[in-house]
Amino acid sequence: MIKVLFVCLGNICRSPMAHMVFQNMINEKGLASDFEIDSAGTEGYNEMCHAGIHRGTKEILRRKGVPFEEHYSRKIRKKDYEYFDYIVAMDAENIEDIECIVGQDKDNKIKRLLDYTNNPRNIKDPWYTGNFDETYDDVVEGCEAFFKYLNI
Repeated sequence: MIKVLFVCLGNICRSPMAHMVFQNMINEKGLASDFEIDSAGTEGYNEMCHAGIHRGTKEILRRKGVPFEEHYSRKIRKKDYEYFDYIVAMDAENIEDIECIVGQDKDNKIKRLLDYTNNPRNIKDPWYTGNFDETYDDVVEGCEAFFKYLNI
């Protein structure tokens, strides 16, 4: 079983979007039983208020035909580093924050999602930009490249 944790700042926009997009990809390929997919944030404020997926993320997932279930924000924990095979961040700042929480990436598990593409870069946070379409396109590009990287 391949265990993947997608991580962003608040776990209400980018990481749940990547979680649902990647889950849909593996479901469509008949590989759901080979994976465990989850998402988390580097900050705990949304977890404290039991925040769900942002309405903008829900809207774009619906428009693109990506099924999803409600997901409630949670903060990444130190034990997640040992449990998950891949910890996939949305931007470089997320990586710094993840390492502050879990410690040094001694097993080289932590990468940005778009590091798996031919055009490595950060995925902009639509909480600030308001551009969920751009974020969705970047997430899809990253998820496709990550799946290809896994070579399944």
